[in-house]
Amino acid sequence: MRARLGQPLLALLAAFALLMASAPLASAQDESSEGSSAGATRASKPKASLPDIEDEVMCPVCGTLLSLAAEAPQANDQRKLIRRLIDQGLTKEEIKDRLVEEFGPEVLATPDTKGFDLAAWIVPGLAIVLVGGAIIVGLRRWRRTGDGDEPRPASKLDSEDAKRLEEDLARYEL
Repeated sequence: MRARLGQPLLALLAAFALLMASAPLASAQDESSEGSSAGATRASKPKASLPDIEDEVMCPVCGTLLSLAAEAPQANDQRKLIRRLIDQGLTKEEIKDRLVEEFGPEVLATPDTKGFDLAAWIVPGLAIVLVGGAIIVGLRRWRRTGDGDEPRPASKLDSEDAKRLEEDLARYEL
């Protein structure tokens, strides 16, 4: 029966691992499909907003989210630039591309889904799956060793140890 209980759990872990591995690929595919639809009119694209972009952009000076960098002069300048780009009618992705051109890729709060940065998406998911698997294996081993309510039988004492035990018990009058 134990083998049957473990199979769905292993299948669930495998499905989770596959989902984690395919998420960056789907994101990359979405980015490539956006590039192919560049001929579409800007009117069909949603208008960008400052709070929406602030949550995905970092202040290049202090290294925090732009929405958290309240009084930094560089953050205020960056907000002004974002507002100007919004007023020009640029989409959120176009604004983020312009910010990357000006400040470098470190300005984005989320890592890229290509190259070495792909590890930032895969490693945490893989770590969760591995830790979950280790917990399951550990729990199964722990359960196996503690199946019975009765204590394990002690090993036989040799006659000298048995005699010494009896003397100690007699001394304490237990």
